Amino acid sequence: ALLNSQPMGFYAPAQLVQDCRKAGVEVRPVDVNRSLWDCTLEAENQILVLRLGFRMIRGIKRNVVQRIIACRDTPGTPTPYHCLQDFTHRTGLGRATVAQLTRADIFRSLALDRRDALWNALAQEKTHRSYPLFEQSPEQDDSCDALTPSSEWEHVFEDYQTQGLSLRGHPISFFRKRLNAKQVVCCHDLKTHPCDRRVSVAGLVLNRQRPGTARGITFMTLEDETGIANLIVHEGTWKRFRTIANESNALIARGRLERKDQVIH
Repeated sequence: ALLNSQPMGFYAPAQLVQDCRKAGVEVRPVDVNRSLWDCTLEAENQILVLRLGFRMIRGIKRNVVQRIIACRDTPGTPTPYHCLQDFTHRTGLGRATVAQLTRADIFRSLALDRRDALWNALAQEKTHRSYPLFEQSPEQDDSCDALTPSSEWEHVFEDYQTQGLSLRGHPISFFRKRLNAKQVVCCHDLKTHPCDRRVSVAGLVLNRQRPGTARGITFMTLEDETGIANLIVHEGTWKRFRTIANESNALIARGRLERKDQVIH
């Protein structure tokens, strides 16, 4: 329900999904044959799992998704798509839309890697046309063995670009060795780090807030692969690093650690 009510402001979908998984709930990706517009629940051996919906894909139009679902879930006789050619033939979607969907990696259940799916999508016409003489020809996707498979980092990067989250991993985890060399600690380690000491943390910027009653202070939240860190940025610091603080999607912050009970800044 929370995911289907986005955007809500403070908590991003990535945080909600991360909390879900930490609580032991299985979360499954957007899939061309299983997802609906909204996020839904699926039963697996009498256990419910969360299936992400098409609404998670940035820029996708609802009428496009409605067409995908209508062509797939014919009343009485659901017929899953069996390849990308079959998908484009039945939905009539053009090249740009199909390419957008392949970047979101929704064709994994068709045994298509994101890069293979994009290769096949680029072979489609800009505007779909019907060819009656070839209606009975067997449909199958091109095999692209010569293409180098996407790396895990590339997959995670594309996931964040298209959906704002990834079920594969966290972007900061790929830089952990370099961050360790710079003595940048994990957000989780702030719980045991000595108080009133200088410490550096790194993460994706989840939000920036400057309440009118905060006397120029900006509150920021960073997220790495282990948790979150709350930053209190004073007005002078904000002005000094204005471009980085205001525009960066990820950053390293250094400051004095304060901890009282379970509250850490």
